[in-house]
Amino acid sequence: MKKLLTLIWLAPLLATAQFDPAGGEPGSKAIHRNDAAFGYWADSVKLVKGLQQINNPGLGPVTLGQASDALGAPDNSTVSLGDGGQATFYFDQPIVNIEGADFAVFENGFKWPGGYFLELAFIEVSSNGKDFVRFPATSKADTTKQTSNLAYMECEWFDNLAGKHQAPYGTPFDLEELKDSSDELKIDSVRYIRIVDVVGSLNDSFASYDQFGTKINEPWPTNFPSGGFDLDALGILEWAVSTNDLHERQFRFGPNPARANVDLNVYFEFEEAWITNGQGSVIEHYENGQSQLLAPKSTGIYFVQFKTRKGLITRRLCVY
Repeated sequence: MKKLLTLIWLAPLLATAQFDPAGGEPGSKAIHRNDAAFGYWADSVKLVKGLQQINNPGLGPVTLGQASDALGAPDNSTVSLGDGGQATFYFDQPIVNIEGADFAVFENGFKWPGGYFLELAFIEVSSNGKDFVRFPATSKADTTKQTSNLAYMECEWFDNLAGKHQAPYGTPFDLEELKDSSDELKIDSVRYIRIVDVVGSLNDSFASYDQFGTKINEPWPTNFPSGGFDLDALGILEWAVSTNDLHERQFRFGPNPARANVDLNVYFEFEEAWITNGQGSVIEHYENGQSQLLAPKSTGIYFVQFKTRKGLITRRLCVY
C-alpha cells in the first residue's frame, strides 16, 4: 500500500515532466555561461519595465536594475522586468542561423530544497524591429493552484521559455523553429530579440498563455521592487560573419564590451598579450599563452595586443 500511495503522489509530477531537465543534468539543453561556444554578448537594449503587481498599479513599476545590467556576459547583476515588462535587444549584424541553438537567455533562477525557483519570459524575434514572432512556448505546470513565491517548480515542465534553467545556465533558442512561422520574419536577417515577462497569474484577466492556450503558472504575485523576470544577459552562439570580418572572427576574445574588472576569455593561442590605455601606457602584461585576461578596473577605451605565431594582433576593448 505504501508503494502504491507513493506512485499516486508522484503521478502528477511524472505526467508533467516532459522537457529537458535543469542545467548540468544529463539530457539538459542548457548552456553554461562560460561555454566557449558564445561568440559575443548583447550590448544594446531598450527596457519597458512592468508593474510590481499588474492588478495593483498603486505599487508602481519594479525598480531593481537598469539597462546596463542586461548587457555583457552573465555576472548575476540583473534588471527586473516586472509583470509583463519587456527588454528589446538590437544587433548591428544579423544573428547567424547556425545548426542548433543560435542564442541563449540568462536569468537568476536557483535550486533550493524542494525544487527550483524559476521566473519565465517569452522570446520574440524580428527582422525589421516592427513585426515580432514569438517562439512557441509550452507549459505543463499544474494550473489547479496558483504557484506562490518560492513554491516547488521543475525545469522539465517548460519549453521555449526563458528562465526555465537556473543560473549560471542559459536557456537556448533555435531560429530554425520559426522558419515557416511568418512571411515578415527572415530568419537569416534577425536583428532584434525581445524578452517579455510572463505574468504567472491564474486569474483570467492577467494570465499569460502558452501556444496551446494553457495558462503558464509561475510565482505570482511577486509584488516587490525586484519582481518578475530578472534578466542577466543574452549570448549569441556565433559571430555575424561577412567576407570582411573573417579575420576578426578567427582572433576573437570577450566579452567585448566588458564590465570593469571581469574575466576576458581568449579563443586562440598567443604567446604574450598587453592591455594599453588610450595614451599607449601598458596596464597589464600576460605571458605563457594564458586563456583568460582581466579587464581594466576603470571604464574607458583600451587596446589589447596579442603576440601570436602569425604576428601581432591588436584589438579595441571597451570597458563600461
